[in-house]
Parts: sequence; C-alpha cells; structure tokens
Amino acid sequence: MTRPIFLKNVPIDERRISHIERVVTRLTRRSVKKMVSLITPYPISCATFGEDIRGPVLCYMFPCEGTITKCLIDVGTKPKDKTIVNVSLRNKVYDDIKSYVITKSNFLVDLKTDVCSGDKLTVSIVPNEERVTEFWVSFLWVPKIKEVEAKSYLIDELEEGIPEVE
Repeated sequence: MTRPIFLKNVPIDERRISHIERVVTRLTRRSVKKMVSLITPYPISCATFGEDIRGPVLCYMFPCEGTITKCLIDVGTKPKDKTIVNVSLRNKVYDDIKSYVITKSNFLVDLKTDVCSGDKLTVSIVPNEERVTEFWVSFLWVPKIKEVEAKSYLIDELEEGIPEVE
C-alpha cells in the first residue's frame, strides 16, 4: 500500500516538497503538445492516349534543385512484346539517358536522382512492333530544403485551423 504524501496534522518537510516537485516536473513533460507537419513531394505526371504512341510523352523543366525519388510507368495492358521507355535528364553540361524495358502493365523505379535548376526531364517511348495506346507516367520530386518555404505557427493557431470531426 502506498504511503500518503500529506499526513494530517504533520508539517511538510523538504523531502516531501522535493518529491512533489519531481512528480510535477515529470507530469509537465508529458503534457507538452507536439504537432508533426508533413511536407509531401511534388508529383509530376502525364497521361497520353492514342492509336500508336511513340516518341516524347512528357517534358518537364525543374525550377530549383531537388531529388527525383520515384517513377511509376503504366502502359495500360501488359505488353506482348517488350516496350522500351527512355527517361532523359539533360542540361547544358550533361545528358543522362536511362532506358527501361517494360514487360508488365506497370513498372515502379526508385530513381534517387538529383536535379538542378533548369534541368530538363523527357520521357519517351521507343517504337516497336506492338502499338501502345495508353501511357501513364508519374514522378515524385522533392525540392531541396533551402527552396522550401518555412512557416512557424503556435500550437493554438494550428488547432484553430483543424476542423472538428463529429
């Protein structure tokens, strides 16, 4: 059985006061409200439909430094023959082309490729015997932290902006 902190008709001594301060300190640490803010990557995507899709299907120029994290390619139906997709990243200094052979209807690639301001991304389909009639491509791009706008909010301001769920 626990001993009561305050006994009746007994003066409070230093040992009890230090015990109370320690308990209050531990409780205040637990009562701190924490909020987590998520910064999502920017999607870059394109869908193309036609009788026979060939050549460039997506062109994009990056406005600032960052990293391309993932790429998802979807050709609608599973190709009978191998379909080749080129992903080109170029600027004034270099031209980097990566080729991917698509054997399934969709294909996910972890790129982890750094880009600079002014880099140009081009996705193109290399012609083959089989016709591609539907083509989807999507990239996730995360700008460098120096390019992201940081905003500070008080906890009360954040709570005011969150609608209550009933």
